Amino acid sequence: MSCNARRNKAVNNVVNQQQGFSLPEVLLATLLLSVSVLGLLQYYQFLGQGFSRQWQMRQAWQEAHEQLESYAATGKGKVLSLPGWQAAITQQATTPGCQRITASVVTPLGYKSTLSRWLCQPVADDG
Repeated sequence: MSCNARRNKAVNNVVNQQQGFSLPEVLLATLLLSVSVLGLLQYYQFLGQGFSRQWQMRQAWQEAHEQLESYAATGKGKVLSLPGWQAAITQQATTPGCQRITASVVTPLGYKSTLSRWLCQPVADDG
């Protein structure tokens, strides 16, 4: 047997012994990987939106509280520095010398927080 024939036979044996995946198997694996990655990306996006919503809700309560504190100290509400946020303060006189102050804050996602506080004038002591 010639040297070339032996080499061809050895190459054929190596080719016959090689193992691997067929094209349909590779395509199916790629499809499954793509679907899995898309599912994870949607889950990540959903988590991000949830965190944003939760942050806005917490921030809305904090801003409403700061509105009430500012009104009690200065007689007017605080200017909101967050774009797209809305704040309103209403007064309601209830009894002589007292008024109910309500602060409402609305987030860009539409979440509304409302807090109320009573402000009363100190009673003069006639003693």
